[in-house]
This record gives sequence, structure tokens and C-alpha cells, in this order.
Amino acid sequence: MFDKTPFRTEVRVTAPGTTLLVLSGDLDYDTAPELFGLVRELLPGEMRDLDLDLSGLEFIDSSGVAALINVYNSAAEHGITMRIAALTPYLRHLLRVTALDQLFRLPQEQE
Repeated sequence: MFDKTPFRTEVRVTAPGTTLLVLSGDLDYDTAPELFGLVRELLPGEMRDLDLDLSGLEFIDSSGVAALINVYNSAAEHGITMRIAALTPYLRHLLRVTALDQLFRLPQEQE
């Protein structure tokens, strides 16, 4: 059996109207509902921008990717812009090959 890294979230208000959600660990079938539940709690309010820091994710499966899409769609329904603030090279590649880099606003690549 594979060892799982616990899924953790941290919520920070980085500027008026902007919330940063830092994700770490494994975002998968078991933990995706936790992310979506947290975001549903955050959405009502004064938020205009939701930034996601995905640089701490060690694993993501199709359920995790679906959760990110659901977060994006829920934010859009509330008039909130979702951006990816940070991510790993692997996750950037995954978002590119699935064409989700066309949906999500990704940070510039570091040289």
C-alpha cells in the first residue's frame, strides 16, 4: 500500500478582497471533498480574488484535478477570479497536457 501524505490547507488574506489558499499533501479521491467544502465556506463574502498555492501538493489524481475545476467554476459563479499562484513543474506539465492551462491563470515560469 502507498503511503499518503496528509492533505492540509491554510487560508490567508493577502490583500483586501484577495484570499490565498495554500494546499499541501495529497489531493485525491479521499481529500477532494474537503477542498471543495472549504471553498464553499469561503466563497460568500467580500472576496474578489482566490489565489491557490499548489506548490506543496505531493500527489494529485483525477479527483483532485476535478476538485480544482469545481473550485474554479464555483468561484466564477460568485464573480471571483481564481488564479494559480504557485505550482510544481510536474503540476504545470499536468495542467498543460490536459489543456487546463487554458482555463486556469498560471504563474510565469521561473528561469
